[in-house]
Amino acid sequence: MPSPDIVRGIRTLIQTRLKPSISARWLQQFTFGIQAFSLQAFQSATGNARRVVANPNTAARKSERLLANSKLAACFGVAFDSLGLVRPGSYVNVDHSDMNGLTALVGARQTRNGRAIPCFVETTYSDRLPSHEDTPPRKRALRTARAEEREYRSFTGHTIDALQDFADRLGFWPRLVFDRGFGNESIVEHLHAAGATFYIRLKAGRFVEFDGQRTEVKQLKDKDAAIRLYGLTLRVIRSPKSRRAKEPWYILTNDQSSSRNKVVKIYYHRFEIEETFRDVKHIFELKRTKLDKPNSLKMLLWFVALGIALLYLATETTKRHTGRSHPKKQTSWLRQAYEQLQLAYGQLIWQDQTG
Repeated sequence: MPSPDIVRGIRTLIQTRLKPSISARWLQQFTFGIQAFSLQAFQSATGNARRVVANPNTAARKSERLLANSKLAACFGVAFDSLGLVRPGSYVNVDHSDMNGLTALVGARQTRNGRAIPCFVETTYSDRLPSHEDTPPRKRALRTARAEEREYRSFTGHTIDALQDFADRLGFWPRLVFDRGFGNESIVEHLHAAGATFYIRLKAGRFVEFDGQRTEVKQLKDKDAAIRLYGLTLRVIRSPKSRRAKEPWYILTNDQSSSRNKVVKIYYHRFEIEETFRDVKHIFELKRTKLDKPNSLKMLLWFVALGIALLYLATETTKRHTGRSHPKKQTSWLRQAYEQLQLAYGQLIWQDQTG
């Protein structure tokens, strides 16, 4: 039987760490958002708000004002940092996720336990919006808004700005782990010049300079090769083949000190962010969102990110995987913690009603 201690633990973290980090000006809205969106499955902005505010009209107005508050959105990083989950030696997985016309760029700290904890969120308009004549009006409006935004900042520029803002917020660069798609010249040069350590998966057909020759990475004979790319001396690490990974990974990194095996292990845990994206969309039901503004998605994702961090901290002393079943049949620590919270909260309500 789950203990209501998880509820009390989360309440304590909110009171002692999160709330003191938020300006008094935004504290009421922040508290409302935590109650409505952080630890609840998403139904709709107004539907979630009605769980906190009984009057439907008041709930709609409160949720509308909250999701439009860009100044409060800028405070979430400081609130997250008050939980102390990202340190200079942390590994942070970075990836994009499309969410019904909008795109989120998310950084998530590796836990080495199957799910990463989102620690920074930036949003923009998706580059996958349809352009055919019968495109729905909402998608046409999003395309127009995207074109206006791209006039002053490219998709790559948005990514670089988000990463730099993340480092500026922390005051240091954690180690960054990327999927394919982040290995373009602008991103690599910026990170290297800024002193950030990165690990980026390359396509097998990517050309690099090796021994003065232009060579595809899949043709590199060394499992750990010193190469030149964008005028920089970097490493390409080839992972071993296995029954589960029939094709090797080719990992570009400026980490010159870690062993090949360590680099492969670091990259292995990159997939935690993909599992987190699935949980965000299916446990917290953000697959339902049909938002028109990037800031609205940013707000929702930050509230969910804080909820995931609270669940992690409130259950970190418990065993996250039970039994010796196959890894694919194990329940993730995030789902276990979420379900434990729902049961424990129900117990508290029952105790209050029965005295």
